[in-house]
Amino acid sequence: MQIDIISDVVCPWCYVGKKQLERALAKRPQLQTEIRWFPYQLHPEAPAEGYPYRETIERKYGRQMIDGMFARLTAAGKAVGIEFQLDRIARGANTLNAHRVIEWARAAGCEDAMVEALFKAYFCAGRDVGNPETLAVIAGEVGLPGANTLAERLAGPDGRTEVLDRMAYSRDQGVTGVPFFVFAGTLSLSGAQSEETFLHLLDRAATQAGDTTAAQCSPEGCV
Repeated sequence: MQIDIISDVVCPWCYVGKKQLERALAKRPQLQTEIRWFPYQLHPEAPAEGYPYRETIERKYGRQMIDGMFARLTAAGKAVGIEFQLDRIARGANTLNAHRVIEWARAAGCEDAMVEALFKAYFCAGRDVGNPETLAVIAGEVGLPGANTLAERLAGPDGRTEVLDRMAYSRDQGVTGVPFFVFAGTLSLSGAQSEETFLHLLDRAATQAGDTTAAQCSPEGCV
């Protein structure tokens, strides 16, 4: 079964959704699945050098709302094994370069490991996943071939077209928020849903591969 996941590495609910899906898949070991990651940018307008994270989101949403959201995210993460350290995030990131790295990791067969490493780096360690040097270090930790020259590679155009083409997939799907999951090309699920919801969709996709009716659920919001 092919599972397409549209996400951004600075979307905390995408990380929660990834873990919920993994928990569901662990309960369906008989399923043969292939996970493909597709890029999405929550903040494509962000400067390449990033932006002051807490200051920016507080200005947009207010301190009280952000405090409440951080508390809710921390609890949701803990329930699925994520130790969110949101107060450690100093800079929000433009994620185009991170998605280019994920694209190269896909070609090298370590796409999922790279996505996990980027989520963990940003949300649990406060690392700047928009910085080319930081991305090179993370790529080296994952074992991506050529990681030692990755920062120089990011300075050029390599991979930009591929990422933009894959972003077009999201637009074609009508996706306006992430995470967004597509099971076997027929059933879709939006948001960091529960493990039980993922199990339901996995079972439907496995037994109704010819069903073209999408099961839509409401997404969680991201900042």
